[in-house]
Amino acid sequence: MFWLNRYVERAVGTIRVVDVTAHLELDSGESDSRELDFWTLLLDAENPDSMVSCVGSARIAARQVRDSISSEMWEQINTTYLTLSKTEGVRELDEDPHTFYRRVRDSLLLIQGLADATVAHDEAWQFLTLGKYLERADNVARLLSVQTHLLGSPGAIYADETVRWLAVLRSAGSSEAYSHYYSLRVDPTRVLEFLLFNSTFPQSVRFSLGAAWSAMESIAQVTQDATAPPVRALGRLRARLEHASIDEVLESGLEPFLGAIQRDIAHASDLTTRAFFRFAPVPERHMAAVRAAQIMAAQQ
Repeated sequence: MFWLNRYVERAVGTIRVVDVTAHLELDSGESDSRELDFWTLLLDAENPDSMVSCVGSARIAARQVRDSISSEMWEQINTTYLTLSKTEGVRELDEDPHTFYRRVRDSLLLIQGLADATVAHDEAWQFLTLGKYLERADNVARLLSVQTHLLGSPGAIYADETVRWLAVLRSAGSSEAYSHYYSLRVDPTRVLEFLLFNSTFPQSVRFSLGAAWSAMESIAQVTQDATAPPVRALGRLRARLEHASIDEVLESGLEPFLGAIQRDIAHASDLTTRAFFRFAPVPERHMAAVRAAQIMAAQQ
């Protein structure tokens, strides 16, 4: 259950970044320049880090816990994987890529929606939640880490910089929510503040780590071990995000801060594996999401 939702969330993050990057390239008149990269990131079954491979891994995990998930959730996972594996999906990617990106993204999000709506909110569901939000926090932190080169002068923003930071927001599914907090003015410092520290938006790192910690706390109550190492590790990480400010982070260094978050998320995941699982999956890699973000950074 934990890895099922991590793989789904990882696939969502990859396709969002690819979609945003493709739009940037279309606007710049270079829409064909990354075709091979996009194929490798999305539909290359030989690439273990591609989106279709992540969905395949989620499908394998779902089959192993078939009695713990609903028929609707299983059918959606299976349908999404089979659709991506068929030649029709390849044809649609060639003919109408943005429709393809939107349809697959919505299919992946429906898996998570069905998990919340049709799976009993017991210990197994808490592991689904834990996996989703740990992966999401890590994805957003990695996205921001790759984009730190845009922080030339946070106080002076020009038209092209507005487009770039808006692309960062869209890659995290956050552009509309950001506008509710900061109107239509896209300021780099405010973008970082929103994606790192907003306490109510479910795509922010702070919200995600808080939700992951709540799920871990519920799991610990069932196992009657509230002082377990993964509980303490996530609690410390959550507290760091709750008590930090964007000004302090920028003053001390954004890159070290984001790097520390990523390392601590990986550490919490390792502790979770040791505490609760009898086996571990193949060591995780984030090359698809990282490569997609790097492509977007290069385009900018």
